[in-house]
Amino acid sequence: MKTEVKKLDKLKRLVKIEIMGDTFKKEKKEVYQKKSKNLKVPGFRPGTAPMDLLEKHHSEELRDDLIKKTVPIFYQKAIDENKLNPASLPRIYDIKVTADALIFSAEVEVQPEVEVKEKFYKGIKLKDTKILVKDDEVEKVINNLKEGIKKAVDKDLDDDSLAKWASYSDIDSLKDAVKSQLYVEKLRDKRQKIDLDVRQNLLKSFKVDLPVSEVEERQKELVKREIYNLSNRGVTAEDIEKYKKELQNKLKPMAEEEVKLIYILRAIAKAEGLKTENNLGDVVFGFILSQGQYSK
Repeated sequence: MKTEVKKLDKLKRLVKIEIMGDTFKKEKKEVYQKKSKNLKVPGFRPGTAPMDLLEKHHSEELRDDLIKKTVPIFYQKAIDENKLNPASLPRIYDIKVTADALIFSAEVEVQPEVEVKEKFYKGIKLKDTKILVKDDEVEKVINNLKEGIKKAVDKDLDDDSLAKWASYSDIDSLKDAVKSQLYVEKLRDKRQKIDLDVRQNLLKSFKVDLPVSEVEERQKELVKREIYNLSNRGVTAEDIEKYKKELQNKLKPMAEEEVKLIYILRAIAKAEGLKTENNLGDVVFGFILSQGQYSK
């Protein structure tokens, strides 16, 4: 097999692949023999006709099957031999099958190389805000609960009756539960704010050449999800179609950021020897937070 790799831009590569000689003949023979079991040639039982007669009667079908079976195999071999890391599926074109060779071209985007410097993700300055739940916040939840029940029963409940309605023995127990719930919500909001700060810091510090194909694919996924949400909210298909172009433009920057962040997290995980498996974000963000500089 002969391959030639040409750099078209920062990430796009053109790979020209040629399979010839004994390798081609072997692959061709195997494919044709297997295919011939289901092909009819006058005067021969299936699978017994000579190769030249098979090609004479079923040349197009045999050629298509040869391409279908061998192109993916030799494309992958070419990728492996040239140590390319595709970011997406290739565009295969200029396929030629002659008596002695199979020739085709593959255009593919490769994954970007991300420069990793510790200062980009270690020692990020983060604000450690103290979480407080005030009495008036608890009272607001209690009053809202009381008003909601009043609409159902058309009367005010005293504190203990209200607590029992909510499955607590007394009002103090209910207030403790509300306070705990509010604390957890504030804790979650705090973590989301810190994660957002880390995310913005990473996106600002790292430079990543983004594969166009990956960004487009992520953009399609985001648009599809938003259309689904709009549909569930009762927006008509006609109105969604009018809004679709605007939606695509609006979500492109988000798609770019998400693709960029994935490459950044992968690069950090590799540099630090982190085992991420299916928890890339959780593991890498946790590591970054453990290296952060917190201030009150």
